[in-house]
Amino acid sequence: MNTGIRRWRGLTLVLAAIVAAGCAEPRARLTRQLTARLDEILERLADTGATVTARVVELPGRRELYARDSDVPYTPASNMKIPVSAAGLDMFGLEHTFKTYLVLDGDDLWVLGTGDPGIGDPRLARRYGSSTTGVLDEWADALARRGISRIAGDLCYDDRALDDEWVRATWGEDTLHWYGAPTAGLNFNDNCVDITIYPTVAGQPVRYEVVPPVQNITVVNECVTGAEHAPTIEKLPAGDIYKLGGTCAEQAALKSKPVGNPGAFFCDALRTHLAARGIVIEGQTRRATEPLDRLLSSTPHEIIVVHVTNMPDVLRRINTNSQNFFAEALCKLTGQAYRARQGHHVRGSWADGSAAIHAFLREAGIDDRQFVLADGSGLSDDNKVTTRMLTDLFAVMFARPYGEAYRDSLAKGGVNGTLEQRFAGLEGRVFAKTGYISGVRALSGYVRTYEDGWLTFSIIYNHIPGSVQPYESLQDEAVRLLVHWPYMECAALAQPAEPVAVE
Repeated sequence: MNTGIRRWRGLTLVLAAIVAAGCAEPRARLTRQLTARLDEILERLADTGATVTARVVELPGRRELYARDSDVPYTPASNMKIPVSAAGLDMFGLEHTFKTYLVLDGDDLWVLGTGDPGIGDPRLARRYGSSTTGVLDEWADALARRGISRIAGDLCYDDRALDDEWVRATWGEDTLHWYGAPTAGLNFNDNCVDITIYPTVAGQPVRYEVVPPVQNITVVNECVTGAEHAPTIEKLPAGDIYKLGGTCAEQAALKSKPVGNPGAFFCDALRTHLAARGIVIEGQTRRATEPLDRLLSSTPHEIIVVHVTNMPDVLRRINTNSQNFFAEALCKLTGQAYRARQGHHVRGSWADGSAAIHAFLREAGIDDRQFVLADGSGLSDDNKVTTRMLTDLFAVMFARPYGEAYRDSLAKGGVNGTLEQRFAGLEGRVFAKTGYISGVRALSGYVRTYEDGWLTFSIIYNHIPGSVQPYESLQDEAVRLLVHWPYMECAALAQPAEPVAVE
């Protein structure tokens, strides 16, 4: 075990002994000490031009322990996922499932989307002992069990559950990367392709494999076998064209890259997979032009199989792993459900998602006047939150029946997700959502103190020049201090003498 971690855990035992001996002081004095300590930590890099907002609240009583510009709107980066996931959970409930249907309608085979973000997601597939294309095998098996080896008609798809604004114009070049993937009513593999390369003969082009196997993409293979440079992958702006470069000395999985048209991509993968399993679709691939109830009313139809993604998995992908695409889908779906409750059956959109989340905040008694939702993931600089809003929201969620499940969806310090390499020695005490875009570092969530009390906190830096790492370190130092609330002197004793390196 790393010596820094051993020192930390040993000093934790010292802390427990001091607490047992009666380290407590009047809370008012300790709150003043907390303010002074947090001010010193958070202001340490103030001369760089970076700005910070923060708030700390004791739970369940909601006593404010610390506030710094907590009513000033800041760009939250992926902390935008906090209100999106909370409102989505409140709208649909913990037992909700998102579905994708395979339907036989006369001679045509239909794929019907409802905005399900989880179908073909590699991480969820591994969680359940499958793979990205495992669902396509299940669908092929379902057709084979019915004795179907030929579809005389077309492969049709309905992706109209969500609107056609698949990406935000403000994302710009980010749409060429996995974290800027499009969001539609029909999705597969996070709407990305995954390319793995393999060395061949020195100086010769590498071999590559695409997951899922599809026909309608172009791979420009300029990567050669060798060890001079790292392999690269680039999505070119015009169409689904992926350029491989650099050199490859051993098998390498390249970064995922987004596709342009999610529904067409899904059907390309399905058609290709069914053909490999001996099931031929003779007709064309075509997109629905009418609402689903009119599409299937004219002829008898049969639901062959339904893929289901459950709400806890969606929440974990959003809050533990910070998966942008899942957040965008849930944002739009929440907006669609909100309008449906008002009697309007519309396609999900960011505008309606924003309206739904504003309504959720107001109903919860949370000030939403400074809240601006430009997207659901936090990728846009135009998103705005306040640390008061975020901590008030965490306090509301803490008290709700599904509060524990929501907290469990957050990354856990030293354990998993975006906090796996942070807060070593504090396992089981930090539950939080990270956030990062250029110039922004955010961290908000819950702390379980050594007194077994609960705090909610939010710390957001904006206008960071250069690397965000120093500001992340300040956030971590502040959160470590909160874990020891209200025993401030004990926290000073328990600080490791040198940075802890996680192995």
